Amino acid sequence: MSTKGYAAKASSSASVMFVVKCSKTKPGEAVFVVGGHQALGSWSPALSLPMTTTAESYPLWKSAPIQFQSAEAIEYKFLIQREDRQGAAQWQDFQGNHRVSLELGKTAEAKSDWGMAAVQVTIVAQAVPAEAPARSESVEDRVAAQQEKEEMLIKMAETGVEAATAEAASKCPLVVQYANREELRRNFSQSLIDLDLDEDGTKNESSEQRPEVVVASEVREPEDVANEKGQNRGGISLQHVMSFSALCEMADDEEKADHRKGKIYQSQYDPYNLNVPVVVVTSEVAPFSKTGGLGLVAASYAFEFARNGHRTMVVAPKYSHYENLTYVGETRVRVQDQEQCVKYWHLRKNYAEGGGTDYIFVEHPTIQRDGGPYNDKDGREYPDNLLRFTLLSLAAMEAPLILNLNGEGTYGDKVLFLANDWQAGMVPVYLCGKYRKHNCYTSSRCLYVIHNLGYQGQYHNIGDPARFFGIDHKYVGDVSMGNAVNLCKGALICADRVLTVSPNYSKEVQTPEGGFNLQDFVRAKAVSLRLAGILNGIDDCWDPMTDQNLVMNYSVENFEAGKAKNKAALQKQLGLNENPHVCLIGFVGRLTWQKGVDVLASVISWLMQDTGNGVTGRVQLIMMGQGQPEYVGTLRWAENSYRGNICGYVGFDPKVEHLMMGGCDLLLMPSRYEPCGLPQMYSQVYGTLPVVHATGGLVDSVKDIAEGVDTATGFHVFPLSADKLKATLFTAVEMHQKRPAEFRRMQRTAMQADYYWPKAMDEYERQIDIALYECPTVRD
Repeated sequence: MSTKGYAAKASSSASVMFVVKCSKTKPGEAVFVVGGHQALGSWSPALSLPMTTTAESYPLWKSAPIQFQSAEAIEYKFLIQREDRQGAAQWQDFQGNHRVSLELGKTAEAKSDWGMAAVQVTIVAQAVPAEAPARSESVEDRVAAQQEKEEMLIKMAETGVEAATAEAASKCPLVVQYANREELRRNFSQSLIDLDLDEDGTKNESSEQRPEVVVASEVREPEDVANEKGQNRGGISLQHVMSFSALCEMADDEEKADHRKGKIYQSQYDPYNLNVPVVVVTSEVAPFSKTGGLGLVAASYAFEFARNGHRTMVVAPKYSHYENLTYVGETRVRVQDQEQCVKYWHLRKNYAEGGGTDYIFVEHPTIQRDGGPYNDKDGREYPDNLLRFTLLSLAAMEAPLILNLNGEGTYGDKVLFLANDWQAGMVPVYLCGKYRKHNCYTSSRCLYVIHNLGYQGQYHNIGDPARFFGIDHKYVGDVSMGNAVNLCKGALICADRVLTVSPNYSKEVQTPEGGFNLQDFVRAKAVSLRLAGILNGIDDCWDPMTDQNLVMNYSVENFEAGKAKNKAALQKQLGLNENPHVCLIGFVGRLTWQKGVDVLASVISWLMQDTGNGVTGRVQLIMMGQGQPEYVGTLRWAENSYRGNICGYVGFDPKVEHLMMGGCDLLLMPSRYEPCGLPQMYSQVYGTLPVVHATGGLVDSVKDIAEGVDTATGFHVFPLSADKLKATLFTAVEMHQKRPAEFRRMQRTAMQADYYWPKAMDEYERQIDIALYECPTVRD
């Protein structure tokens, strides 16, 4: 259109640009304007007009000029909804509407505040649109647009920190529970560590004599014999153990290779970057150090990436003396405004299938302690943990650049860092804020893996974070949260991609119920398409065909006979009535509120009472675990009340856990919160159907009976309540008792599922390729 024609048209119409100051949006949401005029959607949220903002202008949102063909008074309002318009809209909550009067031939800017009805109207110059030359968007343009969007999302999340914290506290009891702990008990699970305290809260002196890592538990005896001897069953040490996963066995490298010889796994993904080395940074790695599941997963990373063909390094702290290590060098790093010397010790593991892993253990005077990896003998964190794990991150960043290993040279400055949980949270921060700034690691990427967002590495009173970490003030803002530093927050902002340990958990951590105050930062990563979830794999030792803890091995071809033999042996060993016809239900886990033990306890009497319905009363129950005293008491009450039909095993024995998988008919997991979960996958491989609360990784790994008996591998409980658990257990037990053919079909389907690591590694390789293809996270 010519300038003259445009001017004529403009003089016969009026235009308005709507502007509102709104800081209530969350990442992935936008402000929209809607009004009574047809041009404003006729009050329909679905037809409302989107507004835009930038990192520089936020929280001001602005619409494009909207033309009206007559001079009139326009009523309108703003609303917040997801950018894709899904979900409910949040309207301004004052009475009435905004109102602006139009003038022909003029363009007005109508500016207001989200919480107020007043409108400030300013007449602005009517710009004549220039004929912009057409050009295609360049790669540089796309990268700049991506960086601008990510900067805006982070600013949005930062602005909403207080609101997100309040919302999480109102919707997630665990947030309040963790926040109420003393500062030196917040960053790690305490549910098993605290068991070394007596009921009055003082240190249990006998635990001083106990070994720090225990793989055995109580020896089961008939209750009357145990009472005669005055024994207290379950007197085991869990010192420095945070999860029963730490006590589980793992197949060694030769056993893994043997296990896979007879199995053909057809990879579903062809990786592009096997030539890029992988550097796994972790605070623990089995068998050298493990307090929970992280150590097991890190050990699997060490084996699987090397097996796939990557040159693979694992960097972990040297907590104690490990056999067969070789000193390979040292370097100096600056932390806490001081030069610190860290030394590197090396162990090479070669694998029969080819390849191998370089284990690098970092030595520093702060790392090796008399207690556990993270906590002293009273369960309190070491006060210098922030220093210890900052040193780990810096040492890990330096290792690929300076260590010449196995005569193959250094790993170089193009690697893929896999940083695990907050203890390695400074790796992506240093990658962005220290190394890339100096043109080092410019082709490298960092994947940050969230194993449990409940623990975030939050520390107070560290002085000047810029001097402590050696980073500039922009990155200080990234790691700061209120008056503390939060390493997980910094990692979420700076990582090139963020992974969780199951797809469903990646959704949950974007919500107030699962985000533990960081939900908006996770959501910012999701909106930037830098978030994914990958279900952990299970170890090769979990196989009913080869498991030496079973009295009879079996496969999907003869599982009925095999499970019957193991069921009988399990009943005998644990003092239950040897009855092949009952439905044998198992529970293994920490006795805590998080694991839903209170809900399980509330249905025990109902489950055991025979009311003639052919379901309840035809059940036996094994509950094995350790934890809070009130739940320990529940186990003992249940066993005493239903002698011969309930075993309340206070303690943990991995051999019994394996036999339970082989002998039970159902496995119960009523966890309120389960990022991944492993027992529900073990149980299916053994033909034991899981009954699970539909949360976290339990949703991803268990197909509910609602999908049909030919597809289902277990039973979902949702929402978690005593009534829902009763209803689901009734369905499961009724099928076992009255429709055994259908139950066996589900068992067969469950046993044919593949939850082993090779399948999971396809997804890790896909994420590595995406990360190396995409532009890196840039914070400058």
